[in-house]
Amino acid sequence: RGGPSTGLPTLPSQGDIMQARWGTHGDHPIIALTPFSVAETFFLTVRAFNLAEQYRTPVILLLDEILGHVNEKVVLPEAGEITLVNRTFPQDPPERYLPYRHTESGVPPMVSFGQGYRYHVTGLAHDESGFPTNRSSEIEKLLDRLHRKIEQNRDHIVEVEAFEMEDAEIGLISFGSSARASRHAVRLAREAGKRAGLLRIKTLWPFPDKEIQVYGDRVKNWIVAEMNRGQLVHEVEWALCGRAPVHRITVYNGDPISPLTILDKINQLH
Repeated sequence: RGGPSTGLPTLPSQGDIMQARWGTHGDHPIIALTPFSVAETFFLTVRAFNLAEQYRTPVILLLDEILGHVNEKVVLPEAGEITLVNRTFPQDPPERYLPYRHTESGVPPMVSFGQGYRYHVTGLAHDESGFPTNRSSEIEKLLDRLHRKIEQNRDHIVEVEAFEMEDAEIGLISFGSSARASRHAVRLAREAGKRAGLLRIKTLWPFPDKEIQVYGDRVKNWIVAEMNRGQLVHEVEWALCGRAPVHRITVYNGDPISPLTILDKINQLH
């Protein structure tokens, strides 16, 4: 893993984009959030727990070494100002409780340990009661439900931030600490009269393809800046389907991306 844990344990990297999405033991979706500041790390941590409770799914918070060591001022809200989402509690009595009952929302009610409900937990494909099954119909229902609960609520889950994108001819796409460099590069480009903008990804998975496509016909060139050999860029290319050229800036030697490197690429394209 080229990321904040091993491989480059004390250097910045974003090599775990695809691991976050596909490093699972089954064909199910995932939610991954990507903060770019200390303050946003706090608030997205709260959101990660809320999403996990609301949709009954693991949520990954993707940090990197720069965010792990940077010092910034943060104004923390009072406890009563923070919105907390709790899981839906079942209405059935314990003897009739099915922990994985199929519902329209795809999110079955869930109890916490110690609340008087007993049910089976397994890592295998299972039926509504939680016990392993090899029945093809049950396995298909399970996977369909896991996908449906994310797909139906995709617009609530996915978040991006548009910075100077209203009239942008060159659009940057980045996330995490790389987006900090991209944002600064956009400011420098604007000062030089170049119409650059940044679409910062806050929710990496599900991927914000629709949010990128909104600008597909207006932006003449896209630049994807990331600290790996090129992972995010492929998702962007698939989202745009050839509507505009997609250029890449990839740094994977342990150095952070410099705003000047991004600015040089903007100057080449403008």
